[in-house]
Amino acid sequence: MGLMLPFGTEANIRNIYKGEVIAVPRGMPLWIQNVGNQELTFLTFANIRDPMMHGCHKYEAFHLAGAQTKHGMGGILHGFSRDTLTEAMDLDERTVSQLVENQDEVAIVRLGEAHGRRMTISERDLGAEKAGWMADFSYRFESAHRDIVQSRAGQLIIANSYKLPVLKYMDMSIGCLHLKNDALTAPGWFTNADQLIYCVQGSARVQMVRPTGEMAGDVEMNEGDMVMVPKNYPVMMQAGRNGFNATFVMNNDKPIAMHITGGDSVFKAMHPRVRMGAFKISEAVDRHAYEQSTRAKTTFLLPPRKATRRESESEVEEGGNIGGVGMDEIQEALWSMF
Repeated sequence: MGLMLPFGTEANIRNIYKGEVIAVPRGMPLWIQNVGNQELTFLTFANIRDPMMHGCHKYEAFHLAGAQTKHGMGGILHGFSRDTLTEAMDLDERTVSQLVENQDEVAIVRLGEAHGRRMTISERDLGAEKAGWMADFSYRFESAHRDIVQSRAGQLIIANSYKLPVLKYMDMSIGCLHLKNDALTAPGWFTNADQLIYCVQGSARVQMVRPTGEMAGDVEMNEGDMVMVPKNYPVMMQAGRNGFNATFVMNNDKPIAMHITGGDSVFKAMHPRVRMGAFKISEAVDRHAYEQSTRAKTTFLLPPRKATRRESESEVEEGGNIGGVGMDEIQEALWSMF
């Protein structure tokens, strides 16, 4: 991958790997070449609600090269007249015509034999001075510390602006979720962010509830499916027989999550007398539901009930601090909500 920077700075070129997130500054050109033996698939997300968009809530991308199409996807050179390009580039008309007319593909280009099919670059060849700058824009989920690990439920990693500071300027964060078969997430919502969930592999049942208490959706997600969850809409996901791998993007660099069940449940934090009065339940029922339940010992990732009967959840969970957030960071995030 190559990222072209302003002010005549030498392009940053580095190898990228599975599970890596790259934050690309607004308007910066980049190229990606697949040098492996398998197809390369990547997702692109943009925060179109950014104030810098000047109210134009539309994703716009342009290409430096590419054939002109009816759908407006061609390279930007097509928009200039030949005589101005000849003058600006100090080239003859024939060369300019070749630059513009020889392009026969858009966005995805296959290299011919004459151009060399692969450009393999080792990390050693790149050097710290060439690839180091990109470290400020990338985060590798494959080697990252897991925020939550539950041996019978799965794993969760969230990259926010505390882990990747550049996300603060993009007002975005991204998470990676792995659920084992039949495991589920604690029902919950983000107070300050919408989330876009994309199924990478497997399947899951997803239920979403409106703030009015009505069901907003009950859908089956499969590979390639995407679900949009507005902020303050409680959502729960339960993996299918083959598990569930998903990535989710939020339009806030410090998302705050609230959950209905688990160790960080809003009900668990509520005074018992308030709970008993609100739900019209006895003290015995309240204690069974919020103190003695095995769910009270986990955070966000919940094993299926049959698994909790075989093994105590408190013995198999690690982490529990979503996004690596401490009390100081929580306080800062809360202040940003006013």
